[in-house]
Amino acid sequence: MEIKFSTGNGIAIKIDGQNVLLDPKVSDFISFTTHAHVDHMPQVVVTKPYCTEETAELIKIRIPNFEANIVKENKKIKFDDFTAELIPAGHVLGSSQVFLEVDGTSILYTGDFKLWKNLTCAPIKIQEADVLITEATYGNPSWVMPNDQKVRKDIIDWTKEISKKFTTHLGGYSLGKAQEAIKLLNENGIVPQVSDTVRKFSEIYNKFGAKLQFLEKDDKSEVNVKPMHLIPEKDDAKNKHAVLTGWSLFRNYGVQGFPLTDHADYNQLLVFIEAISPKKVFCVHGFDKEFTKTIREKLRIPAAIIQQRKQRLLTDF
Repeated sequence: MEIKFSTGNGIAIKIDGQNVLLDPKVSDFISFTTHAHVDHMPQVVVTKPYCTEETAELIKIRIPNFEANIVKENKKIKFDDFTAELIPAGHVLGSSQVFLEVDGTSILYTGDFKLWKNLTCAPIKIQEADVLITEATYGNPSWVMPNDQKVRKDIIDWTKEISKKFTTHLGGYSLGKAQEAIKLLNENGIVPQVSDTVRKFSEIYNKFGAKLQFLEKDDKSEVNVKPMHLIPEKDDAKNKHAVLTGWSLFRNYGVQGFPLTDHADYNQLLVFIEAISPKKVFCVHGFDKEFTKTIREKLRIPAAIIQQRKQRLLTDF
């Protein structure tokens, strides 16, 4: 059986002429959506993609008429020439990896993932596979994050100290990072005010058991959680701000930054690949070209990027 890989409309896998799409912008053929971040979810639905119930509910915040084939995690779906399974990715609520089995060959697509456990979603599942398609967002040796526990402690220490004198604003992605911030604050006795967008996503999190506490819409608080793009580049006399993103490790946002990430860093990527024990690796996103070289040299595993609109055979290594 011939298996080919290409990119363009998400990642395409052609299995004996049958197309399978991973995180496409146009959901056509048989497609899978790993999670509800905008850069991974479809903008046009021709055929309903397969995804978790949590992902579908979160996407409906942005696309109210979104429809999907709902799949339970860790349950195999049978197609004509292959089986598929969604397994936890540890990235955000409902995020999944896609595990395919095709005529004796197993293929794992990570989507976005993280090895350290988040506070508000299921931990990642490690599944060995013959072929691995992995994100490489932080696939550069400079991007080694401090331990999550330390980052979380730094956030709480800063928030408690600053909020004694100023109104404090924590900014993160409205889906994922914001809910992590709310949960962290709750665990340390703080119930924040949140923006409308953060509130909508957080209500879906609560629907699936996250138990996030935030104030009613018109209540005032000394601590606020909002989307990162609403955080200004400068504090003022009454307000202090912080951004929660891994990119703050080296990037200056003009205000306080904490490198809280929901992606695997460089070291986690390497640990993950060794655990998957693949025969071949494709890298996508971020430092993909650089990281393929690392995989070949450090792990001695054949690796390549998937060329735009060009097919790659499993034998092309």
